[in-house]
Amino acid sequence: MVAYPGLGGSGIVAAELADRLGRMGHAVYFFATERPFRLPKESPVVYVPVDLPYYPVFPGPLYTLSLAGTLEREAKRLGLELVHTHYAIPHAAASYLAFGREFPLVHTLHGTDVSVLGMDPAFHGPTRRALQEARATTAVSRALAQEARRAFGVEPVVIHNAVDPERFRPRPERKGLYAEEGEWLLVHASNFRPIKRVPDIVRAFAKVRKKVRARLLLLGKGPEEGEARRVAEELGVAPWVTLHPPTPHPEAVLGAADLFLLASEEESFGQAALEALASGVPVVATAVGGVPELITPEVGRLVELGDLEGYAEAVLELLASPHLPRMRQRARAYAVEQFHPERITRQYLEVYARALG
Repeated sequence: MVAYPGLGGSGIVAAELADRLGRMGHAVYFFATERPFRLPKESPVVYVPVDLPYYPVFPGPLYTLSLAGTLEREAKRLGLELVHTHYAIPHAAASYLAFGREFPLVHTLHGTDVSVLGMDPAFHGPTRRALQEARATTAVSRALAQEARRAFGVEPVVIHNAVDPERFRPRPERKGLYAEEGEWLLVHASNFRPIKRVPDIVRAFAKVRKKVRARLLLLGKGPEEGEARRVAEELGVAPWVTLHPPTPHPEAVLGAADLFLLASEEESFGQAALEALASGVPVVATAVGGVPELITPEVGRLVELGDLEGYAEAVLELLASPHLPRMRQRARAYAVEQFHPERITRQYLEVYARALG
């Protein structure tokens, strides 16, 4: 398994898939620049570090070459039978450089590796060739698969993300740790990249706060953290906006929430939103990318991108609805039925079997 180790959805999906496969008895090795954030300490998966040597003659560390060299070397030593990369750039090209077309390579596309970076002329050509030469490509949503067909000329198998219902479950008893008595608890979780539009969530929350007592908890860390703080101060809601640092146990926060908020301008699927649903938390999200494949009227609301008035109205409608408790139950049941890890892992194993011939 090859992936970025941090807070992004691709790293989370890769780490949790690797852990499930390891617990099933498969020998799994995880290649990354550091131990994946969401890989359990007790996991049977073996972490293989990808070193980034720096030489002054180069403008920066050569991650693609370092990864290719590590894969080629360790594949022989460990007797690897298949390599599965998550997030195509530069992992698809690096693995192709290491093995060529003869080795079983499987690539999973996660979003901006297709829609943003994948369209950059600096990356597009090598990534397209690497994906076309692979034994199999998967995408985390139908919308992303359609983009990949146009961008790279490949036919990905659609495999949605999974969520562990034992880990992500309702935890109403924890709400008092994050909100005062009588307050609604609204939660957002991401890596705070500009594409997540975290300041827009604060702006919508300010409109909600004018009508009801509520608190917004922003779980994560990233480049938009400072702007989110500034907007909260500017709109006078800073006392009710809490920034919570990244945690390997987001389930402890999500399970306490009343609603989960997602305002991304691009989102291939929405892993954090799925984890909220499994926690019995309805979702208000922007209708972009693969999000409409996840959020239905029975478990949340979709809003047009940039419509902050509509976003706040959707939040207020759900909070005022007498059907909110029933929606919580439906959200969890839906997540467990449609996105159970056993079901999703079985789909990946089927792809591996075809890739191995």
